[in-house]
Amino acid sequence: MALHNRTYYSKNLTYEGEDKNLANLVSSVVFFFTAFIGILGNSVFLWTLGIKMKKTVNTVWFFSLVLCSWIFSMTMPILGGAALLDLHWSFGLVMCKVVYTLMSLCMYASVFILTIISLDRYILVLHPVWARRYRTPRRATIICYFIWSAAFMFSAPCLVFQGLRHYEKNKTICIINYSFSDDWKTPEVRTRRTKIRLYLFFIKFLIAFLLPFMVITFCYVSIAFKMNVRSLSRSSKLIKVIMVSVVSFFVGWTPVHLFSCLSFFRGSVPQVLVQASTLAITIASCVNACFTPIFYIFIGDNFKTILTKSLLYMIESNFHEEIG
Repeated sequence: MALHNRTYYSKNLTYEGEDKNLANLVSSVVFFFTAFIGILGNSVFLWTLGIKMKKTVNTVWFFSLVLCSWIFSMTMPILGGAALLDLHWSFGLVMCKVVYTLMSLCMYASVFILTIISLDRYILVLHPVWARRYRTPRRATIICYFIWSAAFMFSAPCLVFQGLRHYEKNKTICIINYSFSDDWKTPEVRTRRTKIRLYLFFIKFLIAFLLPFMVITFCYVSIAFKMNVRSLSRSSKLIKVIMVSVVSFFVGWTPVHLFSCLSFFRGSVPQVLVQASTLAITIASCVNACFTPIFYIFIGDNFKTILTKSLLYMIESNFHEEIG
């Protein structure tokens, strides 16, 4: 997502005879680091949540949430390679569409899952009788299928509009082309491109940010008013896990939406601000995908205990097989 938004500024950043700038180099390092830590860490979390822990409503929610981070981390090596090549895309049109569609899919799925988790907490606290009757892992799994389907539907424009644009000196950029035309200078095409882009931006901002933010805020404010100090302390661990997920998501994705809005005024934006925004988006998005699951170890004692025992058992089993 970070590199996706950076392509709006690609000409100003890299195609005026400049060498690889510091922003691209730092971004590539962050991408590769995220890929290594994110894939390894999220794989362990998926294994623990999906196999070692008993299936509950909460494990279903967080399995899908960690799956988003795992998929996002899988795209990082390709983005790191493109950043290392000064945004030159050498992976072909299919990978251009697939990579950015997966990133958009993770964005929508993450925010939808976090919204559902907030609603689930709201129902569990304010409507416990209804929750005991209808809140089951099977229904949670069905809801997750609908969430991923909706996320894919909202990510479909990436499959349609994402394409390659060729520059001089044999450089190619993976960029969104809203006009279905290779003519980037005709006034009619530029006007159509701007209208479609503005329309999709408002849909993404509304569906993936504003409405979920309002729902999440309402749910947690209502929970805070409903729960007293004693009952809050009994469920504080789960509340901390949820709050870490929510805060990390908005910290990770707010810069992306702000940068998308800023890109409409790219002609009047100073170059220093552009590069600073690029690095901010890159780091925030990668931290969101890479380090959020690590927080679960230090917050959830049950998860930490099961993960530790599982890892120790796996190590002991490997050594036992080697000795035998």
